[in-house]
Amino acid sequence: MEARFLDAVKTFEGFASKSSWDYAQHTNGFGTKALYPGEQISVEEANRRFLAEIHEARSFVEAQAQGWDEGTKAALTSLTFNAGTRWASSGLGEAVRNLDIDAVRSRFLEYTKAGGEVLPGLVKRRLAEVTWIGEGIPSLPVPGSQPKPPTAGPTVAATGKPPQTALSTGADSAETEAAAVRTRSSELGAADTAAAERAASVAWMLLVLDLGTLGPQLADERRGDASATT
Repeated sequence: MEARFLDAVKTFEGFASKSSWDYAQHTNGFGTKALYPGEQISVEEANRRFLAEIHEARSFVEAQAQGWDEGTKAALTSLTFNAGTRWASSGLGEAVRNLDIDAVRSRFLEYTKAGGEVLPGLVKRRLAEVTWIGEGIPSLPVPGSQPKPPTAGPTVAATGKPPQTALSTGADSAETEAAAVRTRSSELGAADTAAAERAASVAWMLLVLDLGTLGPQLADERRGDASATT
């Protein structure tokens, strides 16, 4: 797993030397399972445990997502590390096995709940991770369909400014974020508007939940706690 993805997962998790209850278990370090309540560990030990658990998560993903690109595997590894392996037996797992990249993106954004409630930190995390899916490949073959060529975006020379990112994790408004999600889905050849609308509805949560002031919650909304929104 590339270093940039590992660093992103560690940023999502945050660091805590002392363990605390985290919805399903006691965790410390970078969101890894503590040996006992109140356990304190060093940064060095936290890194060792993180690499061991992320390797375990990646091994599971490799068995489930054969043929997928590195970005998609990284996103699924981050989800597995955070939420466990249940996604593989759900609609997301089916989409992965069917090589349906639009459905994978749509289903991936459903994993925003912990303790039965949608958490703003998990919404923000999923919106960041979903941009990794399909990274590095122009299109993914889907059974019964022809691959679509990538759509060239606006250039700096043509517009005088850098092109907009597809899914900004720091959008100034939910309207901007929703528009970006719809644009990204269109560029990537969504079969219909359902996936775009579902992803956009998640982006609108950013306005309701005021994510701009809730970034620090990422460190508390960590391991083994995310479930699909239904």
